[in-house]
Amino acid sequence: MSDLETLPNIGKVLARRLQTAGIGSSAELRRLGDAAAFRRLRAVLPDDACVSTRLALAGAVRGVRWHDLDPALRQKLAAEAKAPS
Repeated sequence: MSDLETLPNIGKVLARRLQTAGIGSSAELRRLGDAAAFRRLRAVLPDDACVSTRLALAGAVRGVRWHDLDPALRQKLAAEAKAPS
C-alpha cells in the first residue's frame, strides 16, 4: 500500500494513477496541491481526470472526505474539472 492510500478519498486506483503522473507520496501531493496534481493527471491520463477525481484530490489535500467539502467549493471544482484543458 502506498502512503497516498492513507489520505481520505485515495484508494488503490487513484494512488496508482497519481504514481503514473509522477506523484509518489502524500507529502508530494500536499506540496503540489490539488489543482496542480489534477492538471498533471489530466496531462498524463486525460480520460481519468474527471469531476470525481478533482473532488477526491481536493478532499485528500485538506484531509477530509470529498463529501464534506463546502458545497460552493465542490461546485467550483466541478466546473474547473469540466472545463477544457
